[in-house]
Amino acid sequence: MRNRKGKFRNLVGLGLGLVLALPASAQHADPGLQASWKYLRNFTFVHVDEQDRIFQCRIVPELHVFFATGVIAEDAKVAWEPARFFTLYGEEYSPSGQDWGVNAIELRGRVMFLTLPPVNGREPERMEFDRVSKLPTLCEHYLNIAWQD
Repeated sequence: MRNRKGKFRNLVGLGLGLVLALPASAQHADPGLQASWKYLRNFTFVHVDEQDRIFQCRIVPELHVFFATGVIAEDAKVAWEPARFFTLYGEEYSPSGQDWGVNAIELRGRVMFLTLPPVNGREPERMEFDRVSKLPTLCEHYLNIAWQD
């Protein structure tokens, strides 16, 4: 009986040790990212859900909407699906299909950062987002459409 308990404890200890020894990259995105966010300089919003899916909604002055979806990968990168563009009247048209590339994502304190890769010889752009209680109604509408496709 003692021998079985000792083997069981050893197996449990070994299993626990293996789980704790997993590299950080094998874990999910920081749970603090799971929220809605607003870019400080314009009407760009991001929403991250519990499944590490990410949605970005950009409302331009004419109330047209660009949006894209992606998944936060284990290396804290977001590979965006092609962006979609909708008019004020909800009609999708070109330039839908724009490639937003791959962004790095990180949470520092209560601020989320998306870092865009360099474009046309410019330096990488680091976008700073603050948490918001919810997305604007227009972005909520397109969020529901985004996950249906």
